[in-house]
Amino acid sequence: MKRKLTIALLAVSVLALAGFGWLWFAPCGMGGCAPVSELERYQSEGSQLMDIAGRPFGTLGIDRRVLPLDSMPGFLPKAFMAVEDRRFYDHGGVDWKRFGGALFKNVKTGGVSEGGSTITMQLARNLFPRALPYQERSLRRKVLEIRVARQIERAFPKDKILELYLNHIYLGEGTYGVDAASREYFGKPASRLTLAEAATLGGLPVSPSKINPRENREAALRRRNLVLHEMAKAGYVSQADADAATREPLRLARQGRAGPRIAGAWFVERVRRELEDALGGVDNTSGLRVFTSYDPVAQKAAEEEVGRQAVAIESGAFGAFRHDTYAKTKGTTEDGQTPYLQGTAIVMDARTGEIHALVGGRDYDDSKFDRVFQAVRQPGSAFKPFVYLTALEEGIPASQIFEDKPIQIQLSRNRVWSPRNYTGSYAGPMTLRDALTQSKNTVTVQVAQQVGMDDVVRTARDLGISTPISTMPSTALGAAEVRPIELVRAFAAFDNGGSLVAPHVIRRVEDQEGNVVWQHEDAEAHRVIQAEEAFVLTSMLRDVVDRGTAAPVRAAGFRGPAAGKTGTTNGATDVWFVGYTPDLVGAVWFGFDRPVTIVPQASGGTIAAPVWARIMSRIYQSRRMPAAWPMPGGVISEQVDRRTGMAMDASCPGSGQAYTEYFIHSAPVRQNCFPAAPYPSDTAWQDPEQGAWAYQDSAGMSDLEQRGVYWPELEEKRRREAAGAPPVTPLPGSVEDPYATPPVAGAGAGTRTTGRTRVRPTAPPPVIGDAPPVASDGGRDGAGGRTRTQPRVLGDPVGGTSSGNAGDGTSGSSSGSSGSSGGTSGGTTPPPADTTGAGA
Repeated sequence: MKRKLTIALLAVSVLALAGFGWLWFAPCGMGGCAPVSELERYQSEGSQLMDIAGRPFGTLGIDRRVLPLDSMPGFLPKAFMAVEDRRFYDHGGVDWKRFGGALFKNVKTGGVSEGGSTITMQLARNLFPRALPYQERSLRRKVLEIRVARQIERAFPKDKILELYLNHIYLGEGTYGVDAASREYFGKPASRLTLAEAATLGGLPVSPSKINPRENREAALRRRNLVLHEMAKAGYVSQADADAATREPLRLARQGRAGPRIAGAWFVERVRRELEDALGGVDNTSGLRVFTSYDPVAQKAAEEEVGRQAVAIESGAFGAFRHDTYAKTKGTTEDGQTPYLQGTAIVMDARTGEIHALVGGRDYDDSKFDRVFQAVRQPGSAFKPFVYLTALEEGIPASQIFEDKPIQIQLSRNRVWSPRNYTGSYAGPMTLRDALTQSKNTVTVQVAQQVGMDDVVRTARDLGISTPISTMPSTALGAAEVRPIELVRAFAAFDNGGSLVAPHVIRRVEDQEGNVVWQHEDAEAHRVIQAEEAFVLTSMLRDVVDRGTAAPVRAAGFRGPAAGKTGTTNGATDVWFVGYTPDLVGAVWFGFDRPVTIVPQASGGTIAAPVWARIMSRIYQSRRMPAAWPMPGGVISEQVDRRTGMAMDASCPGSGQAYTEYFIHSAPVRQNCFPAAPYPSDTAWQDPEQGAWAYQDSAGMSDLEQRGVYWPELEEKRRREAAGAPPVTPLPGSVEDPYATPPVAGAGAGTRTTGRTRVRPTAPPPVIGDAPPVASDGGRDGAGGRTRTQPRVLGDPVGGTSSGNAGDGTSGSSSGSSGSSGGTSGGTTPPPADTTGAGA
């Protein structure tokens, strides 16, 4: 194998040398010549931006300032040479030693993993991107790059080539050349740069978007220090000067250049960044047309609604606001962090990942920090769908009963964590569906403990969450930090039936002649969850909007099919709503860059959800409202007793409210109240006060108790009898005490029989909570218009009123919302045992 590889390398080397020899002396051919004589008067124009309908909406400008080489400090060009091309003055356009090493690695790996480009070669591809397309990662392009570099070397002296390079190289933030970059990052011309600042710029060409000091300070510092080390190693500066510069902090200008003064500044900046990744920051963008997914209606709605809500919060409309306002503190931003309240919004096509609107903050000119793509924040209860999805994947149905009650989780070092609900009250037994609808912290933690936090984290990872996620119990309540765009991407998978999409803003890029120079390629659908599980989870998140913590969405006037989850972190420092319709997914967030309480009792339901609703209402005024989510073939719908979580039929009317539940692939357990033949070992009784029927096996346990299901009527009966109420009248042939273990013939002490007697009443009681059949309009069961029995929803008066419903129809407040981040705003450590959870 080794011998074959050696022969192959030799053959490739011979062919390469022959080809390069021909290139060295051959005239123009193979499209390799370029108008290098025009380089000195070379100027670039901006790219025209096209919206989702193909109409122009702005220009992507270029910030360039030409600075002669002799006006630059001597160490500035050497900072670039140290890491990009140390033998620049010794080669004729190609560093054959470096190129040979790169060629060997490329042949060994079977691709183009290393370029070995010189400064001249970089200049060639930056100024002639059409002849040397950046997206073409091939040996052919490298050969043509060498040809153009040789042309440049023949036409200009070395100092002029270096000057052209330093004035045209892309250095991030829309800047080309060292002087424009110096003014952007350090607020001064390049002639006044320090050694440390020059080294910072010198490290950027390798990856301007990833080492951008405004976005990734640590990466920029590491790269700067590497440049300083290489400068000392090459003898460009003394070791003492390099060491001193290494110790200098990285200080950036308070404000960079003014952002694009057109609608959708955040969107335009995202286009710029994607164009950098697509075309490598090439200089010649003259005449390019960039077709984007920009929707002017959605963008205007998002900007205006976020701004309007932020002003309302600052005015005290949602409680006492004890912070400085935007109007008072604008312009005091440091390192991109503002002292005033921030808000963000994003609207994305859930099927394609195309972003239609993007608001990364309140003022682009004051802070370019994109809080949708760059910030990491705790999601609070918006993380809970990952827990409930994991439960569905592991076979726990949405009808499973859990008890909402105070719990304690044993941690390491003898610590105990006691999560609590937002309201401080507990509702007792409830279905998994209702626990998510009401955002119950204690039930969520119980579910997470049952399925395992490792699996919950794995679910989040599968859905695209890349930030560190702890397996501590508090993570179930949203203590781990996430990037907002990744949370939106995950919810898009819930929306589109389980596929992970790639968020993006550029559709394609065309040159002056209309040739496509780059196009977004939709990757093969990457299914991360099953369509059936996505549908059931969506039906649960629809309940969150229709009757849960996100009910303010309805109070704000949005009437279309909608699902989503609110989120509020400890201390009300972050409030969220991440929601979706059958075709769009979006998120709204409010908070401070340095987390502090927004207003007391702030929640995602009261503050963020209404903004999402108003944005979507404005969007759907100009487009058709989509039909509700279709039910996949593997999903079974049944009428279920809300109190027991068991399916109902005509022979078993149930004991609670009826609703439509969905099951994956298999029918649920049914309440089989009336078997054909009784078992003599069991007893049954009738409560004369309520007329309810129950039965008990020979060990004194009801059928529901044996299944681990709590029956409120049974517990109420026990409570009344313990308080001295008249005893239940025993049926003929039964024992006096219906709760005592009856004697069983032939059975020893402690023996339990398995037979059960169900005594059929003369007339079965009516089904509780049913209404006459109505035509569905695509409501909670996602039936898409089929006729079904309309169930009562939680809160309908059945023998009394129900508390915990969200929304008063006026302010959009949510009295039934609950949830917690379960941790501090800065990390994933569980809170102390006496910490109360935050809002949902």
